[in-house]
Amino acid sequence: MNIDAIFTDLDAHTLDPARPRAQKIGVFAGRIIGFDEELDGITADRVESLDGATVLPGFNDVHCHTAWFGLTLASIDVTALPGGLPDVYAALEKAAATTPAGEWINATGYAHRDYDGQYPELSRLDEITGERPLFMRQTSGHAAIVNTEAMRQAGILEADFTEPVGGKVVRDAAGHPTGLLEETAQALVQDLIRPYSLDTIVEAIDLATAYYAKEGITSFGDCGIAYGWIGHSPIEITAYLRAREQGKLRARGQLMPQADGLHEIAANSADGFGIGLDAGVRTGLGDEFISLGPVKFFMDGALSGETAALRENYVGKDHPGYLQADAEALRKQILDTYASGWSVAVHAIGDAAVDAAVANIVDAQARYGRRAVPNRIEHAGIVHDEHLRTLADNGIVVTPQAAFADGIGDGMNASLGPERRPLLYRAKSFVDAGIMVPGSSDRPCADGNVLRGIEAYVTRKTRAGDVMGAAGESLTPDEAIAAYTSVAAEASGQGADRGTLTRGKLADFVALGAHPAEVAPDEISQIPVRATVLGGRFTHDAR
Repeated sequence: MNIDAIFTDLDAHTLDPARPRAQKIGVFAGRIIGFDEELDGITADRVESLDGATVLPGFNDVHCHTAWFGLTLASIDVTALPGGLPDVYAALEKAAATTPAGEWINATGYAHRDYDGQYPELSRLDEITGERPLFMRQTSGHAAIVNTEAMRQAGILEADFTEPVGGKVVRDAAGHPTGLLEETAQALVQDLIRPYSLDTIVEAIDLATAYYAKEGITSFGDCGIAYGWIGHSPIEITAYLRAREQGKLRARGQLMPQADGLHEIAANSADGFGIGLDAGVRTGLGDEFISLGPVKFFMDGALSGETAALRENYVGKDHPGYLQADAEALRKQILDTYASGWSVAVHAIGDAAVDAAVANIVDAQARYGRRAVPNRIEHAGIVHDEHLRTLADNGIVVTPQAAFADGIGDGMNASLGPERRPLLYRAKSFVDAGIMVPGSSDRPCADGNVLRGIEAYVTRKTRAGDVMGAAGESLTPDEAIAAYTSVAAEASGQGADRGTLTRGKLADFVALGAHPAEVAPDEISQIPVRATVLGGRFTHDAR
């Protein structure tokens, strides 16, 4: 018998208890056909030595923003510039010098906590940009900084302007806009730029997934596409299909439409259809390369900008954040969506938002049953003990991002104070309670490198040397690896095809210079990725 490929000289940790380790992997038609002695007497078109590498199942980032990340790679990067705000202004000046009048200047990566809590002065931005509208997205994605020209074009400066539901145009003491737009208010300016062309999105997917390949990522969930302030085009799925056709999609994507695109469908009344997308498409449609996942809902904002909805006020502030819309309207939208066959992924960070998200998902499942693709709470930033059993009993997935520890962990600790801090972005408590915790980054809102994510799960180390939340929430290296592999697959409803190295599953794996459990915790991120294999073929090869 002749097969497509045999990978040799490796130490595979399969995460499959039926065969925990292997030294050879055989591949046929993109899937694993056997291991070790099962390959005796079998020949292959290719025999690939992995030079003694540690092999793990391919990494899966279940909550990232792939097209958005690709766009940031082509934008001005103002992430934590060493010289402070003067460096930000200098980067914008350089861009303005080569941008014709009237054209947009796009920047990304601004985080006020990296600049001593400061935001750029609107007058200085106007001086630099002149007639060129500016859109500078904050790292969290939940706010943006714009100039006067952008606000003028968006109608924000008109006398009869009214703020959008779920967002805010931040103003100074005199009532003048500062250039900071929170949450849904960003869309007022974004809609002047969008929709992006298919060619632009395809190029972004190409850039992003080439980056993923170098980091061992073989699967991802693009969490919020096509609609709302987080989408790029109402035909964004077509961009993914085109990227695949052109060989520019180097990882398997589960695409999660943003709920703003859902609408009434003129189905037969006997079908009990709630709201959905045209033609009745729903979660599960697709194949092993591109499929539709849950619908993404926003309950609240972010802790980094103190817009997440808390039960009690932020430390030193007179407000607890806010929900993105009326609580009852959100509940009805979630129930109507679930009735139409969609699974749901509800962004809920503050504990008040988590309260509502848990109640809504439990209600939906009680009415309509569970889904093959589990329902999720995205981020689950502040979860009380009272919810742990409910989450586990109802099979609800949570996606806390350990990678937030470095960039915004110190700020979130301060915003919550010592009493609430132990509830922040928990992990071990979830795992011990039997709740699925898949690995995710929220990239580009945080570092998406999976090995750094695994390290962050283990150390929870912040930039100032503290820990995010409680040190007792740390995972072991093996638990963190499972989060990005086997648990990620199950949490995405894809455990039959990926997540472990098992005969019959997709031949997706990563070859590393060492096993994360065999190095010091703060050295996990330094492990080299020697190769990434997707369906038996290299997407990255640094052997």
